[in-house]
Amino acid sequence: MKSGQSIIGSRPVSGVGWLDYFRKWASKYDREVEAYDYDPEKLLKPFVPLIRKRKRGLDVGCGTGKSLEALKTVCDEVVGVEPVEKMALQAEAKGFRVFRMKGEELGRLVEDGVPGRFDLVAFFASIDYMNVELVVAGVEKVLEPGPAGHMPKKEAGLVFLTVEPENEEKVVRAFGERGFRVVKRDTRKAYEGQTYVCLLMNKG
Repeated sequence: MKSGQSIIGSRPVSGVGWLDYFRKWASKYDREVEAYDYDPEKLLKPFVPLIRKRKRGLDVGCGTGKSLEALKTVCDEVVGVEPVEKMALQAEAKGFRVFRMKGEELGRLVEDGVPGRFDLVAFFASIDYMNVELVVAGVEKVLEPGPAGHMPKKEAGLVFLTVEPENEEKVVRAFGERGFRVVKRDTRKAYEGQTYVCLLMNKG
């Protein structure tokens, strides 16, 4: 690593080399993102009144568990999905259950016999690195179906995600083609001026 190189400055182009990128930074990820004021709980906070309290939350691309900690504030039970072993181990050390798989492989949760569905599926700064069409197909398999309607019902499954602005249109379109609609949109500044578009969606 070059002197002065940061986790932000060495980020790969979305979807290109991201597994190697996160393997490289796994051991110092928490320390680096804290320095850049990346706080998943702050990203989630404006949506809490709509999300309310959920029974089971799934964090796709949970990394070292920082976003699982945020998800735990609105869910009775949380489970993570993470393909990078070094990051998954850190999340497990914080007490979380983590399955080793990519976001595009969510259907495996059903195949592996994980009981029940989730009424909140979340992507904190992770969906930018995934094949969105495959991800949405997997979300449909694990998300708790609920009554149709533009506003979230207590028993309906919700999707919360943060996405970089240049990928927002693609992500919204992919979910929209499967019948998902945006319930609430917000933008938040994160590290080094990075802007995240935050979206809450359900089917309706």
